[in-house]
Amino acid sequence: MEGSTQPQKGNSMMMIIGAIVVIAVVAVGIMMTRSGNNTEAENTPDNTATIDESVNQDMTVPAEGEQAGDEMEAVQIIEVEAGAFYYKPNEIRVKQGEKVRIVMTSVDMMHDFNIDELGVSIPVTESGNTATVEFVADQKGSFEYYCSVGQHRAQGQVGTLIVE
Repeated sequence: MEGSTQPQKGNSMMMIIGAIVVIAVVAVGIMMTRSGNNTEAENTPDNTATIDESVNQDMTVPAEGEQAGDEMEAVQIIEVEAGAFYYKPNEIRVKQGEKVRIVMTSVDMMHDFNIDELGVSIPVTESGNTATVEFVADQKGSFEYYCSVGQHRAQGQVGTLIVE
């Protein structure tokens, strides 16, 4: 119909992106306030995620289904950035038997996260969004993680999970 007005799609998208950015900034601020200066995994020059033991204690969260105050099970939280044909970090080390939570943020394009041998999968996540998966690293070894979107894996969007 002529003369009818429709919401501008671009303006709506910008508002959504703005809201996501605000939420992310608030979440980071809360995490930094709660955990002090040692809240993040240190990325070493070879792009390997390593976790300081004091950080691991600060990042203990109730396992799914547990209430705060119940006996808490430690969860190793690994933040992964998924970008144009890369993961950062591209190597993750954990201990066998450890509960691991991968928090993947897609910084551009759409990406997913898969470790076939361990049955780990994060569904396709659009740019600007974050998704998580939690699992127990119950097998020792080296396992490739990869993005199955389009040709991302073939173009180098892979990494290695090492369970020690």
